[in-house]
Amino acid sequence: MNTTFNTPRTWIMGFAIAALVSMTQAQGTDRTPRTLFGSDQEIDHGGWGGPSTHFTRVMGREALLVGARGGWLIDHGITIGIAGHGLVTDMPNKEYDSYRLAFGDSLRRGSQFRMGYGGLFIEPIIAPMSPVHISVPILVGAGGCGYQTYARQAVQDDIDPFQSQGDGQAFFVVEPGIELEINVIKLVRLGVGASYRYTTDIRLPETPKDALRGFNAGISVKVGCF
Repeated sequence: MNTTFNTPRTWIMGFAIAALVSMTQAQGTDRTPRTLFGSDQEIDHGGWGGPSTHFTRVMGREALLVGARGGWLIDHGITIGIAGHGLVTDMPNKEYDSYRLAFGDSLRRGSQFRMGYGGLFIEPIIAPMSPVHISVPILVGAGGCGYQTYARQAVQDDIDPFQSQGDGQAFFVVEPGIELEINVIKLVRLGVGASYRYTTDIRLPETPKDALRGFNAGISVKVGCF
């Protein structure tokens, strides 16, 4: 007796045919594509904003990033907006200080590494009507980083002999992530998640080129109309 109807390939083909029939029937009942504007079908629009905090590593050390994000929520399912984060943890670099001293600078105190970035924020939402759901935030943008130092300068009548100066550069950043969101109340959502920050190479003296790349663990709060 032929038993090919019990093979995995037969089951897969059966599911594919059933899905195709279901899609064809759905198109038969409504053949009008949904659009953002000028559609007969109602699309809900909302918006939100809120703070975020990320725990990460910068130059191999534990660091804290704080920022904010927000945007336009389209039909409960996707947010388009902006986001930005900044480093608030002190990041000294003795190797960079030695580099400056080798060039004859007289440093008043050690250098501090500073960094911030931001850009376009896109966040698709999976099962948005559920009280607990998943979102997939993606940030694409640019930032700046560099060292702040205080080096002795020539003294003049109205100039501080210690002027802030240091090397700096811009960089490109892409940061995809995933978050578990909870609808706390109607206007507030709490999110917990992780992301990976990828940047172009950092080309500062005595600084690893991948100094800013790494994973983040974060907490976010959203306040708005969902």
